[in-house]
Amino acid sequence: MPQIQMETVLFVFFAVAVIFLIARLAISPAQAMLKLLLNSTLAVVVLCFTGMIGEYWGIHLPINPVTVLLIAILGLPGLLLVAVLYMLMI
Repeated sequence: MPQIQMETVLFVFFAVAVIFLIARLAISPAQAMLKLLLNSTLAVVVLCFTGMIGEYWGIHLPINPVTVLLIAILGLPGLLLVAVLYMLMI
């Protein structure tokens, strides 16, 4: 019965780990871009909804790539940041 050397076991383990890491890195950017696209779409919807509701109180938040990306990346704190910055700029 042949015996397996410890170096062979470590090499196979290391090779599998490297292949897994390369596959994970190849898939990760696509997932990040998909998540950013989904969050950007949701940010546009939130900005439109805020614009409709904000008409009654005189609040209007601009819909442009900067505001959409801020809200898409930061979420609710991003929406509050955009609102505060817009109020300070007026």
